[in-house]
Amino acid sequence: MSKMTTDELKKTARRMLWIIPGMLLCMIGDYCMGIEPKDSYAISGMISSGWLTIADWRIAVSNIGGLIGTACYTIAALPFAAFLRTLFPVCKGKWDRRFLKLYITGLILGVMCFLYFHLECGTLIHNFNVLYEAAGGNTELAVEMWNRSYMVQAVPYWVTFFSFELAVLVGWTALILRGTFSLKKTWVLASPLIIAGIGYLMEILIPWPFNGFVSGFESFGWIVMFLGGRKLVLQAVQDCMEGAI
Repeated sequence: MSKMTTDELKKTARRMLWIIPGMLLCMIGDYCMGIEPKDSYAISGMISSGWLTIADWRIAVSNIGGLIGTACYTIAALPFAAFLRTLFPVCKGKWDRRFLKLYITGLILGVMCFLYFHLECGTLIHNFNVLYEAAGGNTELAVEMWNRSYMVQAVPYWVTFFSFELAVLVGWTALILRGTFSLKKTWVLASPLIIAGIGYLMEILIPWPFNGFVSGFESFGWIVMFLGGRKLVLQAVQDCMEGAI
């Protein structure tokens, strides 16, 4: 793919800023689903007693945030992916090209996976609450019915999550450590999953008065990572302007 013009690069940099409102909306949705009372506990597997405290309106807000947030993500991710394709000629070898392709694939998959996974998380919580009420407060029966509902969704649920999250994690990390992306090595910490891990450690170490502090960190990680990617675009803008002098 041919290099972008200065105007195209500037437009890409502007559109990448859409990741900020998009992921802020997703973070609001994450916290609507994730905040639970401090005394919440695991009922069975991934089912938490705190789910029963999550009102329907919180799931609705989360779903709307995920919908609009994914639209904003798409506006930011597609031009970023187009810019990354222009880097193939400067890759040092086949592994650099492979990692770049993997990273681009993860970004593109996010256009579909973000919305699906976000809606699915809310659906699983809402389903349990509805089933619990239908079972008359019989927790064992509600869990049994929920497991039946979950089993037909488990494969796409986890494949969706790991397909784009791991592609982005591995691609981003490798491209920085190998020097394909001209960013400081500390930018490896900007991967969404790594930032989620940092949030998880903070939740363990800091005595928050509620559970779920980490909920929005993965979405916040996409903002940080895209700001790193935007630095690459702005560097390309600077190179173009200097080359035109």
